[in-house]
Amino acid sequence: MPSPPETGPDTQPSPRAALQAALAWSEYLARRLQAQPGLQDTIEALALAPVDAEVIQQQFQALAATAALATDEGLDPDAARRVLRQLRERIFCTLMVRDIGGMATLEEVTRSMTALAELAVATAYRTTMAELTRVYGTPRDPASGAPQEMIIVGMGKLGGKELNVSSDIDLIMLYGEEGETDGARRLSHHEFYGRLTQRMMPILADNDINGYVFRTDLRLRPDGDGGPLAWSLDALEHYLLRQGREWERYAWLKARALPARAFPDSQLDEQWRQMESLRVPFVYRKYFDFDAIAALRALRERISNDWNRRAHARNGVEAIHNIKLGEGGIREIEFVVQLAQLMRGGRQPTLQERNLLLALQAEQDAGVMPAEEGAQLAQAYRFLRRTEHMLQYRADEQTHLLPAGPERLAQLAHAMGMKEAEFSACLAQHRANVSRIFQDVFHLTGIGRAVAPGSDTGSPEDSPDVQEKLEALARQHFTDLADGLLQRIRAMLGGHRMRSLPSLSRERVERLLPAVLETAARTEAPHDAAVRLLDLIEQISQRSAYLALLAEYPDILTRVARIVGASPWAAQYLTQHPLLLDGLIDWNTLAEPLDVRQLAQQLRSELDACQLPDGSPDVERQMNLMRDTQRQASFQLLTQDLEGTLSVEALADQLSSLADALLEETIHRIWPMVKRNNVLPQPRFAVIAYGKLGGKELGYTSDLDLVFIYEDPDDNAAELYARLGRRMTSWLTTMTSSGRLYDVDLRLRPDGDAGLLAVSYDAFARYQRDHAWLWEHQALTRARFAAGDACLGERFEALRREILLRPRDPLLLAEEVRAMRQRISDGHPNPSMLFDIKHDRGGMVDIEFITQYLVLRHACQHPTLLDNLGNIALLRIAGELGLLPQDLARQAGDAYRIMRRIQHNLRMRGDEKARLPAGQMASERAVAERLWQQVLGPRLAENNHLHH
Repeated sequence: MPSPPETGPDTQPSPRAALQAALAWSEYLARRLQAQPGLQDTIEALALAPVDAEVIQQQFQALAATAALATDEGLDPDAARRVLRQLRERIFCTLMVRDIGGMATLEEVTRSMTALAELAVATAYRTTMAELTRVYGTPRDPASGAPQEMIIVGMGKLGGKELNVSSDIDLIMLYGEEGETDGARRLSHHEFYGRLTQRMMPILADNDINGYVFRTDLRLRPDGDGGPLAWSLDALEHYLLRQGREWERYAWLKARALPARAFPDSQLDEQWRQMESLRVPFVYRKYFDFDAIAALRALRERISNDWNRRAHARNGVEAIHNIKLGEGGIREIEFVVQLAQLMRGGRQPTLQERNLLLALQAEQDAGVMPAEEGAQLAQAYRFLRRTEHMLQYRADEQTHLLPAGPERLAQLAHAMGMKEAEFSACLAQHRANVSRIFQDVFHLTGIGRAVAPGSDTGSPEDSPDVQEKLEALARQHFTDLADGLLQRIRAMLGGHRMRSLPSLSRERVERLLPAVLETAARTEAPHDAAVRLLDLIEQISQRSAYLALLAEYPDILTRVARIVGASPWAAQYLTQHPLLLDGLIDWNTLAEPLDVRQLAQQLRSELDACQLPDGSPDVERQMNLMRDTQRQASFQLLTQDLEGTLSVEALADQLSSLADALLEETIHRIWPMVKRNNVLPQPRFAVIAYGKLGGKELGYTSDLDLVFIYEDPDDNAAELYARLGRRMTSWLTTMTSSGRLYDVDLRLRPDGDAGLLAVSYDAFARYQRDHAWLWEHQALTRARFAAGDACLGERFEALRREILLRPRDPLLLAEEVRAMRQRISDGHPNPSMLFDIKHDRGGMVDIEFITQYLVLRHACQHPTLLDNLGNIALLRIAGELGLLPQDLARQAGDAYRIMRRIQHNLRMRGDEKARLPAGQMASERAVAERLWQQVLGPRLAENNHLHH
């Protein structure tokens, strides 16, 4: 047996040496070279360089030029048959030589075979279409009159551009509109495209003296062998909506329209877009589809059980030797990768990859697949696919069986460039890794473990009476409140929403209710948790997938109960956005600190992947994705907030950083839509944050107070950036199916609502220097650059410092601050006998105004006050500088921190206004009052009516 060719970075074998190594393994190659002596020179010449689509096209043109029946209009069907078979022989043999010689990567082999298949299908299509149109005329789109192509869809590995060297090709034939051809002998489009398909197949698949091109399989079409050969897009849409099954989602994941065109003036691109608009929502669901999990789990079990049954019938030989279908084989890798795509791809467009290795990498990048397991799967896939190719090179057969005898196995290992023992050990390790990952795939991909299959199915009559069980649980756990709770359950079950549910969903609700009461009883607020869980279930009852989630995953129901029991606001938030239930699957991830930078990077990748079939951005999907991402990140913070692991200050910092990142991404998305070709690639535009965002004190539902500035000498800059500002505001505030991203307030811009939407930096600077009111400079103390052009942001920060460093008349400043405080109070009357933590005398606004006064009054002597550090830090600095008694500064900072925390807790409790009985915060109010009198003196008479 000859030694394998030495390969490495600096040692590539000669084509002849690689050819000899291939001959030592492949009986098919030996037969072809013996039958065609000239083929060897061709292969050696081709093997000198990588094979790609361009090389294949050149070889096709050379063979077609010598075809006896070639005409100016192209090949006739007989010539096409012969040329394509000769081409396939050359490419197959050349790839074999390069692969066995260690000169070709897996990607070169699979992409070349895919390119060969695309060319072969397109050639068969064109020649058959030309033949049929001469007889029946041209099929045309009834609306446009343009020639109507057939849409040839490549499925499986052909769709993923990862075709085997001896693979079938799975095809589905589609067409646009129904109608008739325009010839003398007219045919309906249905019949025409059926005949076209029927006549194409022998050109590709018949095995004659020259061999075959590709075996073809049409059984993945709707209704399989029982359905028409070609389907209209309307019929396909109807089928997918009414009858499409989970395994078909799995099949359509890789579906790709092949580049086959017969008419230069057809509207094929539009037909492709129509097909994609059907495929994508069928395969990828926006909501985490828990109804599908059972079907996919059954599919996984069927993969295992069917193979074990078949292998057992063959005495277990194939269970060990089949590297595709056996344990730890290629099929299991495909299932693991595609399961994550099916379950998460609707929410994460970067996962919508047809190619397996690219999809696997996308899953690792997105954090869906752990890096170690992802690397193991990728290595195993490469090894198994290359082994598969070696097996198929042997006799040009679509086989996946390892040789049974030791001598043949040693030859296979040699062809792989390995010793037999090394090959066997490597193979065993890869298959063990794959098998382990496959068995734990649902847990590994974050879907978690469910209760035993079927535990929530069946008829209520199969178990003790649900109503009796509910009454017993209510009496046991909720005592005096049991009657009200049972009445609430009866009202829910008797309501229109429940009565209109399909029977299976209603049964699922009824079976879920006892678990709801038992789970709520284990929370710190059992009755509140039970009522809020019932509200949530009633809200999501129309979405059977979420009922399945709560019914099949008891741990998730427990987590939901803890959240809704802890906070009515959180319960309402979850009820309004049930999409967030998905996040509860992986509780550990929710407990991790939010990495806003990583989130922003992943979001940009996901948004880039939101494309229409023509490659343009899918704006609606992008807007929804940004809203969903904001909700998911906020929910992650909310769970940590409720668990007590996140302080109010840290929460506000994170929410503010998240808003900054989303503002930055909004600019990035909108600028290409508004800029002209001759303007800058990046906008000279900055978003200035005021108020809560400016002070990094943002809450879950806070508005964004924004000002847009620009600096661009272009003559049309004012119009351009005003358009950018309008589009940006619309992007943020438009209500989509995923809600609104943020409410935005632009009234703090120069001249308020009467001013320009985006103002030039020079105009903004002039306004601040010459025309701004004192209260606008007061607002400037909490302003900062949030997003956009960093250089312009630096100029704003310099201007802010300049304005705030101005010397000011202390008496006039104090008078203005008092007057503004009075206006704020007048705008927030409090007729109750409760203390309003924010707006009443001694509340948060008092402390905030004092802090702003100190900055405006003393920054000219003490520039350290200019840093936008928040009220507590600025009070501490003022105390250290001697502007306040240090004890009072510390006490005021502590009081403000307590007020913020209580205000936050009250809002989480669902209170619209943060108000308490007057005596509960007496000490904190007293500190705030002392602070006010220390800095601004006694209250003016007109302020004396401030409440409490």
